[in-house]
Amino acid sequence: MITKIAVMGAGIMGSEIAQACAAGGCEVVLFDSIPEALEKGIAHVGKICARRVDRGRMTQEEADAIVARVTPTGDDAALADCDLAIEAVPELMKIKKIVFERLAANMRDDAIIASNTSGLSITEMAGAVNRPERVVGLHFFNPASVMKLVEVVEGGATAPETMDAAVAFAESLGKSPVRVRECAGFLVNRILVRAMCEAYRTAAAEGADLAAADQAVVDGGPAPMGPFALGDMIGLDTMAHLQRDLEEAYDARYDDAGLLSQQVDAGRLGAKSGAGFFEGKAPEATVDAAATAVAQAFYAAARDEAQRCVDEGIAAEQDVDPAMRFGCGWSEGPLTAAGA
Repeated sequence: MITKIAVMGAGIMGSEIAQACAAGGCEVVLFDSIPEALEKGIAHVGKICARRVDRGRMTQEEADAIVARVTPTGDDAALADCDLAIEAVPELMKIKKIVFERLAANMRDDAIIASNTSGLSITEMAGAVNRPERVVGLHFFNPASVMKLVEVVEGGATAPETMDAAVAFAESLGKSPVRVRECAGFLVNRILVRAMCEAYRTAAAEGADLAAADQAVVDGGPAPMGPFALGDMIGLDTMAHLQRDLEEAYDARYDDAGLLSQQVDAGRLGAKSGAGFFEGKAPEATVDAAATAVAQAFYAAARDEAQRCVDEGIAAEQDVDPAMRFGCGWSEGPLTAAGA
């Protein structure tokens, strides 16, 4: 049974995961080599709890208990009795392998080592340790303290009992885990980015007004936000990175007609830079034929990529729609949505 967790990396994602684990009753050691990062990480855990107290979702006593279950440290000795470690360091394979080597050297042989990566190879990371069967992906969606979905990703050497333990752990936190076989983009990002790229390419071909296209997507199906506003929220530099990786892994169905690179090259990165596809909030727009074509392309692509994932054995058919609901806030999944 998993009761003590190590979270490697005290940034926003790491501290969100730490809070989710502590709220689920686990003892958590939050690791970072930078003392200031640890201070900020613990403070973020406290802020999450304080917001819930303010909203009446937990008592002050419950909040205090959650914070007390998170111990900041940079000492490898604290890893010795942890049942599970989750790395939440930057998305660079070189850094993750270094962290994995550190974990393997300091944890019990029966401990599980997990990565929170959103798309890097679990199999490659597992190659850095001497017990790859104990390595798994635990991809929490941001913000991890709120989002229900956890993609439990099976690497090439991951043992069935490791997958089962990881799923049970996510469930113990009140999350909704979905089993995913490793592939570029895993499940949710693979479907979502495909749909967004299809929308970008169609908008360029149709000369569609971007705000109108977003409105058509929201009006015409289960997605709560259109692909252009969503790209701005995620960050267009992040989106461009995802698009390039997925186009390289698959094919031209991830072509975005160059819309992302145009914005990034102009320094328009989305909300974080103050401008992206839109200058702040999208303007009011009237849906026309071109916008409708974008929405139709968006949902058709999501449905097609979801079916490809099922056909390839990436995820079970019954898990795809819940993954998109819990991971993206869709009211229905792409395989069953009436508007898809």
